Amino acid sequence: MQIDFIKRIWKSLDEEHQTIQTQILQVLISKLNIIISKLEKLFKKGSDGQATERQFTGVKRWKYVLAKQYLDEAIEDLASWQKMFDPAWFLIMKVSSPFIDQELSRNGSAISLFTSASSLRDALREEPIQKVPVFLPKDGLETARMREIPFAAAKCVPRAGSDKWLVVDRILCDPEADVSLVTRDVRELARKLSSVDPFTFGILQCRGVVRVVEPSSGKPSSFDFIFQIPRELSNEPRSLRGYLSSHFNHTLTDRFQLAKQLAKSISYVHTLGFVHKNVRPETVLGFQTNDSVFGLFFLVGFEKVRTADGRTRRSGDSAWEKNLYRHPYRQGLSPEDIYTMQHDIYSLGVYLLEVGLWESFVSYEDGVTAPLPAVALGITLDSPEFKQPVLMKEYLIALAKRDLPKQMGERYKEVVVNCLTCLDKENADFGDQSEFEDLDGVLVGVKYVEKVCQLCSHCIRLVLTKNLGTTEAK
Repeated sequence: MQIDFIKRIWKSLDEEHQTIQTQILQVLISKLNIIISKLEKLFKKGSDGQATERQFTGVKRWKYVLAKQYLDEAIEDLASWQKMFDPAWFLIMKVSSPFIDQELSRNGSAISLFTSASSLRDALREEPIQKVPVFLPKDGLETARMREIPFAAAKCVPRAGSDKWLVVDRILCDPEADVSLVTRDVRELARKLSSVDPFTFGILQCRGVVRVVEPSSGKPSSFDFIFQIPRELSNEPRSLRGYLSSHFNHTLTDRFQLAKQLAKSISYVHTLGFVHKNVRPETVLGFQTNDSVFGLFFLVGFEKVRTADGRTRRSGDSAWEKNLYRHPYRQGLSPEDIYTMQHDIYSLGVYLLEVGLWESFVSYEDGVTAPLPAVALGITLDSPEFKQPVLMKEYLIALAKRDLPKQMGERYKEVVVNCLTCLDKENADFGDQSEFEDLDGVLVGVKYVEKVCQLCSHCIRLVLTKNLGTTEAK
């Protein structure tokens, strides 16, 4: 159904968007051909060389076991392809074309297949059809029993009248910022996050925002985003920093899936029209499920969120543990560059490096009030890299080139280096900012899906092909 939809709106997509869709569909065709080839081997061939359903009855019993195995593998493989397809699919919802609206509405009884896409497209409108109130009364939150999440800024709070908990993520309001603009961005983000499917987007669904007002000035001091924890997940989230610091046991496939999950989450934040500005292990929460102790991961920590085309005051901070994940020109109290989507891609590169090595770069030692660089980072606060941000970037690139290939492979290393150099003029994929100045803001997303999300998926396929997916990662 989705493929038929893409065929009908094909001419509404620009050339690069068509190219990425073609590449993804070619992967599907390849997977289907492999599945068909495997299943055909289970059939006896007739005199004309063709297998028929009747001739299947002559197949030995052990081949039925193989048939089930092939079918199970096929279902899992197609589900994996669907996840790779999703980011490019949702990017279509950003394209400003009345024809896409027309085609979405004509699906009629099949509209359930497009519910998430239709909801996202409506949320992306300047004047959405469905008005969603976002601000909540503060009474319940003031008296609620908050629970800390180790190594994370977000907290948990019990849901009234339920045994489930909620995640509270606070965005501080800069006293010098334009309150009306901040409130507008908060309202827009909350409205859009209320329409997301957490298991598709890797972002928790927002139930609303509590505005915390400073009594002396009457101005908001912060905005507390309230996120719902799906019933399928545990009530005991852990930050990725906690996973890394404890060297949590996992498989190599788990590690690749985690990398792909966050890459997709950032893709969806950009699809929603926002930049995150705070991508690091402290803003990624993991939840155990009935099927996995390692669990599923979700991006939170919208600490300084703003719309991708909104104003930025170029304000920052001097916290080294945050600057580590920022591009050199976005560090310090007065960053040089206006924040763009590529700055999030740089932060993702540092994050992917850390996940690939499965070593925490930041250490929160007992009895020490401030975090310290972990041994795995290989440098101390006295090192020149912490005094000259460009040197830190060069150091991280060198670390990726040296250590990632033997742990995660060459393709994964290429993804990380591509992210870390995404703002370099020499970077063929992301370096030319003018290439991304399209009206809908789709091109940078298309490039991102092609060069990051797809390559992460390719790395996973390589692992599974080599039968490494169930081995414990070191």
